[in-house]
Parts: sequence; structure tokens; C-alpha cells
Amino acid sequence: MLSQADLSLEVPRLAAALPPFPRVVQQMLELLRDDDLSIETLARVARNDAVIAGQILSVANHVRRLRLQADLSDPFAAASLIGLNRVRQIVVGAGMNRFVQAAAGSTPFFYAHSLAVAIVAQELAALHDLSLEDAYIAGILHDIGQLCFHVLDPEAYRAVAEQAAVDGRLIEHERAAFGYDHCLIGCLLAEHWNLPEGVLRAIATHHDDDAPESRLQAVVMIAEVLTRALDLPESPNNRVIRINPLACELLEIDFSSPTMLDCLGRCRARYRHAFRLPG
Repeated sequence: MLSQADLSLEVPRLAAALPPFPRVVQQMLELLRDDDLSIETLARVARNDAVIAGQILSVANHVRRLRLQADLSDPFAAASLIGLNRVRQIVVGAGMNRFVQAAAGSTPFFYAHSLAVAIVAQELAALHDLSLEDAYIAGILHDIGQLCFHVLDPEAYRAVAEQAAVDGRLIEHERAAFGYDHCLIGCLLAEHWNLPEGVLRAIATHHDDDAPESRLQAVVMIAEVLTRALDLPESPNNRVIRINPLACELLEIDFSSPTMLDCLGRCRARYRHAFRLPG
């Protein structure tokens, strides 16, 4: 069992055991700090990644086909058509999805759950004028510490997961087995990758019952619970034991309001589209 001080020293090795953190996402986060960020700059980043360039072209050409216009083949022209915000979301989303899917390896539920939380967090963030990029990154990385436990001691963590599936007390079992939980190790990894402070804190606190310090923290706390409530992805282990009332209060959430019901509908639709699910 490592102490927290030893864990901090162990983080670079754990990070090295995962796929490389996407350079395109790091470039995007650096660019977002620039008030003069332009479509041309983003398109230049996208041109270096065939998957991202392809997604930008796909979204733009969908719009053009609705207008009975010919397809585009230039990412800059496509990016100009769909706009700065949409391009930012595509770059961050594509980079993070690829990273987490590769890191999850043979654990498809982990990737599906992480993607679901990212989608719900982003939809909640959109209702509260928060950074959609930060919400997506915090959501998709919120459980990344669990993968590190698989690196440290896969047998011990398998036992922890089995216990938690029975009683829902994952954090308590992690701390008993390792001395710390996946929230802490995930936060240290995010710090190692130089992610924004708000993302670090959201990862660190997503299971807390205390009052969130920011709306981003509240968004990720609630997104984690809503994915279970919506059964995204489907699992017999999905259960809602509690939801942080202070997070709900901070975001002024009324689950029966038309705005919130529309938000939940978008979450379901986006998740199904992400996996090309029927219905």
C-alpha cells in the first residue's frame, strides 16, 4: 500500500502505462487561453489529425447536403462553415474519446460509462454557461484513477470492484485496499497532464457529499449520478444511492422542469448516437 506522498511519485509511471495523453487536446487547451483564437488556427491543428479533420468535414457536409450543396474537402472551409465553438468541441471530444477508449482496453463498460458522464456533464454545462470543453474532459476522465488501480494491482482491484457491485461502497473499499481512492489518483494524473485547475478539482470531488466549490464540480457530481439513473450504459449494477443536494442547489436544478427534461432527452439521444444504438 502506497502513502499519498509515494503515490505522487508513482504518478509518472502510472501515466506512462496509459496511452499518451492526446497532444491535440493539450494544444487545444493552450489555444483556448488565447483571446485571438481563430478558425484558421483551429483548422491547422485539425489538419494534423485525420480523424478530427474527418469529423469536421462530416459535420460541415451534413449541413451542406441539407442545403443541396456539394461536399467540401478542405478542413478550413468546413471549420468556417460550422463555427469556432463546434470545432472546439469536435477536437476535444475526438481526442478524449480516442484516449479513454484506448486506455480502457478490454473494459468496454469503463469507456461507455466515461463517455456517458462526459455527455451528461457537457449538456448540464451548456445550461449554465460553463466551458463545454472543461466539462467534457472532466466528465470523461472522472474515473481515470480506476484504470491506475488495474495497473498497480489488478487482482486487488478486481476484488474491490466485486465488493462494490454488491454494496455500492466503492470509495470505502478502494481506501481500505489501497489507502486512497480513484478520485485522488485521477486528480494527480490530471495535474501531471497540466489540465485546468477546475478540471482537477472536479475529478477529485465527483463522489463528495460536501458543498461543491464551483459549478463545474457540481456538474460532474450530478452527471455521475444521472448516468446511473438513466441506465447509461445499461448495467444491473447501476443504482442511485444518493445525489448531492448541495450540488443540485448550486445549479438550481429542478428535475421536473421542461428544461431539465429536454436536457435528459438530449443526453439519451447523444449517447445512443455515439454508439449507433437503435431507438
